[in-house]
Amino acid sequence: MFCLTAMITFQGGLRATNHPDFEYSSDDPQPTENKPAQDWKPVPWKETSEVKLLRESLEKRLRKLPPGETEDDANKRGMATHGYNARLADTLPLNRHINDMRHPMCRRVGYPHDLPKASIIICFHNEALSSLLRSVHSILNNSPPELLEEIILVDDASHRETHPDTFEQLDEYVVHLPNVKVLRQDARMGLIRARLAGAAYSRGQVLVFLDSHIEATEGWLEALIHRIYLNKLIVPAPAIDNINYETLEYTKTDGSKGGFNWALVFKWVPMNETERTKYYNWDPFDSPTMAGGLFAIHRDTFHDYGTYDNEMSIWGGENLEMSFRMWMCGAKLEIVPCSRVGHIFRLKNPVSFPGGTSNTVSRNNKRLAEAWMDEYKEMFYWYSPGIEKKDSGDISGRLALRERLKCKSFKWYLDTVYPDLYVPSLNYLALGSISNPSTNLCLDSFGKADHYQTVKAGLYFCHHQGGNQVWVFSPDCRILQGDFCLESSHSRRSEPVLGLCKKKSQYQTWKYDHETKSIRNVFSGLCLDQAGRKSDEYVLVSKCTNTPSQVWDIDNFSGFSQQEC
Repeated sequence: MFCLTAMITFQGGLRATNHPDFEYSSDDPQPTENKPAQDWKPVPWKETSEVKLLRESLEKRLRKLPPGETEDDANKRGMATHGYNARLADTLPLNRHINDMRHPMCRRVGYPHDLPKASIIICFHNEALSSLLRSVHSILNNSPPELLEEIILVDDASHRETHPDTFEQLDEYVVHLPNVKVLRQDARMGLIRARLAGAAYSRGQVLVFLDSHIEATEGWLEALIHRIYLNKLIVPAPAIDNINYETLEYTKTDGSKGGFNWALVFKWVPMNETERTKYYNWDPFDSPTMAGGLFAIHRDTFHDYGTYDNEMSIWGGENLEMSFRMWMCGAKLEIVPCSRVGHIFRLKNPVSFPGGTSNTVSRNNKRLAEAWMDEYKEMFYWYSPGIEKKDSGDISGRLALRERLKCKSFKWYLDTVYPDLYVPSLNYLALGSISNPSTNLCLDSFGKADHYQTVKAGLYFCHHQGGNQVWVFSPDCRILQGDFCLESSHSRRSEPVLGLCKKKSQYQTWKYDHETKSIRNVFSGLCLDQAGRKSDEYVLVSKCTNTPSQVWDIDNFSGFSQQEC
């Protein structure tokens, strides 16, 4: 059924198109626990001839270059403005077909006929019209109409002067699509509050939050909804496949789960050995954290468990805050391999943050650390110097929520949900930078530590801003950053690497000589050596010679004299 064209103005400058009156009732049917799947095979929406003509006309307009602009100019402009090849995005079909990437077993699954309906909420700010509409078409083309309550596009105050096509042209186009609505905000609110606005406006029993540059694939929606149908305290996310930011090629990803490091940066991490033997390739599996851009949640769970922290600004940290909160308070996060959605992982985030990106994300992260991490918040402050002194605002509402829901401790979360995260001792021997005083170069991870392979440790001019130059010297004589430890081989002149910390490993054990200020690896007997390397090059280990290139100052090393390290 096509939407009627209407414009409604809400208090506070919120405007919406095509929104019928709706009042959600707690008496509406709720998901049923453990109902057996029945042999219902959903049939997605089929594009009408009217929509096809409209789409093809728009595609033709999008392919045209602006007067006086070359292809090269357009490519550079698209990459700078959007962080991906927006010019190529303009030339691709809005309804391009993506092959079914699911495991064959997923295609044999039958679903109950009474799955609840979903509201799809997509927030955008200065998005390329082609990518936004490709997201919408992929949802329509791969979602059973009987499960799709609506698609809500929340415009977070896009700039008309730079993105005029996301205004009237977008409104005129979506009027012809089934149950697609545009919600506009007069002032920039950021992703977190824009999603809250979309959720308040929605009417589906299930809320599905997606980014504005995605492509859904066959079977994605019913697989997510079915998990919530079985248990509304499950918060499922699709397997997020990669759409290359340059070529826009769609590539299937492996079965990774969500993790994080102690700087509160989300990471994809591999399953541990127990998990690999527990799950089949098509089974939903637990995930300690969510990426945050793409997930589903029952409407009641979203509201009962605290929605988002609406005192967080713009973007950043909200995914980990929700991850910790859901697990600690009785819900659970899953990744559902039978639901696959492609996402453009941009080269960089081109969106500006009022007040600055660093300040915004730092404040958000401090709020989640203070509200949810208990004594382990100190580890976050280790890796983020200066943030402890920043104002995080009033968190009493989140603490009251935690009390009301009788949430468990963060230690419980680490022990039960994410036991494979390496947790350094709070009684560290040293914390801070490791610098070579003769060159003012510091040991630096370059932010490239990877769960899937070892990476070389490097050198960079000392900046004393924390981050990649903050190292912990632990009581068991390791030099570590997050859950990655510095390790050396036996080669007489080699480049040490960062690998996942192991419980016992001489490769990862180091001794600090207070007199010579050398750092010696226990296994190889070699010393950490600047060895004439420059900033942005890799550090070495070599034969210990007590030369200036092997002298290292370690911040905050008081107490070393009482330790065997």
